[in-house]
This record gives sequence, structure tokens and C-alpha cells, in this order.
Amino acid sequence: MLRTAALAGVLALALGPDSGPHSSPSAAQPRRVNLEAADCSRINQMFGDYEVARAEQHASVPAGTATLEIRPDANGGVRIERGSGSTYEITACVAAGGRTVAEAQAAVDTVRIAIDGNRVRLTGGPDNASRVRTWSAQLIVMAPDGASIDAETTNGPIGISDVNGTFNLRASNGPIALRDVAGQVKARASNGPISVEGSRGEFDVETANGPINVELAGTRWDGHLTARASNGPLGVSVPSNFQSGVQISSSYQSPWSCRAAACRGGNRDWDDRSRTLQIGSDPIVVRLSTVHGPVTIRER
Repeated sequence: MLRTAALAGVLALALGPDSGPHSSPSAAQPRRVNLEAADCSRINQMFGDYEVARAEQHASVPAGTATLEIRPDANGGVRIERGSGSTYEITACVAAGGRTVAEAQAAVDTVRIAIDGNRVRLTGGPDNASRVRTWSAQLIVMAPDGASIDAETTNGPIGISDVNGTFNLRASNGPIALRDVAGQVKARASNGPISVEGSRGEFDVETANGPINVELAGTRWDGHLTARASNGPLGVSVPSNFQSGVQISSSYQSPWSCRAAACRGGNRDWDDRSRTLQIGSDPIVVRLSTVHGPVTIRER
């Protein structure tokens, strides 16, 4: 199985040196998760000194009433972007490293997209006797508006951008990145960061042993956003003219750093159990918290 640190490099998700899944809760402020474009040629799949072979596969699934279930291999990631029409267009970007190009290519050729109704998986891959040491696959899904997707990865990232729909996401030892996503989102990460950027949606996100970074856009949040970090830093960027109520809280021992003008006019509640800051004049619709992690607030 490909190691987590290597996989992050393979899929070119720039997390920064202090934002990996094994970073300390007292590390520097969490950094934004950068999303790759939905194009296999833009994914930097490298495997040290091994020779590399790559391949693409394509499939379509009608966007019906059933939720699309996406389960890549343990070395795989999921990327969801806005599509058109009434189908999910799926591309598998597969790469493998071997001692020779021929060995790597033979391994790549064993990987297949498997579609079973509304379920999308990857089959094949090098066996234990193969001379291929490392391989990975990322599924890129072009989803129509109103999409309903359930995605789960192990040792791989999940990224969604510019899509409206219902999303249930789980990542173990990998990051989750949400940018300009609308609709309903439930995201859970274990040993990985979560990044949220936008201004609308019904969001419920949580990570254990990883940072959360939230970049609020515009002047208000349309909907509700709840984000919780356990044993990880919390980073928040707030526009100076943001109107929606934002509540930021932590355990009492968490260090705070605030470089936003909104902090000076916010309502603070500090005691021997917790620390809470409320900013904005409207009812609270954004609730952000961390347990055993530092808090950094910046002006966007």
C-alpha cells in the first residue's frame, strides 16, 4: 500500500509542509488545500526513481434517483467538478511505477473502472508478486447540478469544486477540499485536513487529528456551516464586511492569533473551560470549533 505522505505528492495536492495528516496539533496555521484541474495531464504522478506509465479510462453513469457511490482503490482519490447534461462522466487517471517502463505499463493495464448500477469502483492493480512497487488512480467525476454522491477514500484525497448537490464524504489518511460547493455536504476526515471556501450551503464537516481551514467569501453565508476539528488547528479567513454571525470556539488551553479587524469588535467569552468569539451582527449561521488545537483568524 502506498504510504500517505507519498500519495499526497503523487496526486499533487499542495498541503504545505505543516498540514499533512501527521502534523502536530500545535503546528503552524493550517494551509489551504489546492485543487488540481480535472485533467489527467495536470496530475503529477511520480514514484521516486521508478519508471512511470500512465493511462486513462472513461465511463458514464446516468444521474438517476440513486446516489452515486464512489470507492476507488486504497491508493485512489476522487475529484468532483461541474458537468453538464444528465450523466456522470467519469475519468480514471491511473499511474504506476516500476523498474522498467514495460513493467509499469503492464501494471497500469490491469486497472479497470467497474460500474455496477450506481456503484463506481476500480478493479485489478498489481498483485503482491509484481515488481511494480507503487501505483495510484484518481477518479475525476464531472457531475451535473443536483448531483447526489457518496465518496470514500483511504490514503487518498477528495476534492469538490463549483458543484451544486448532496455530498457525503469520508477520507481516511487523506484531505478533503470544498471550493464553491452549494447544497448539502457532510464530510468526515481522519488523519487529514479539511478546507472549505465559499459562501453558501448546508455544511457539516469534522476532522480528527487534522486541521480545518475555512475561507468565508462575500458578505454573508447563505445556509449553515458547522466545522469541528479534534486535535488539529483551526484557521479562519473573514472578509472585513462579513455580516453573517460567526462563532469560533476552542478548548481553554488553545492559543489564539487574530489579525482581523472583526476580532476587535467581536464578543468574547473566556473562562476556565473554553474560549469563544462571536463576530458579525446577524444570527449565527457559521459555527467553527477545535479541541486541543490553536486558532488563527485572518482578514480576507
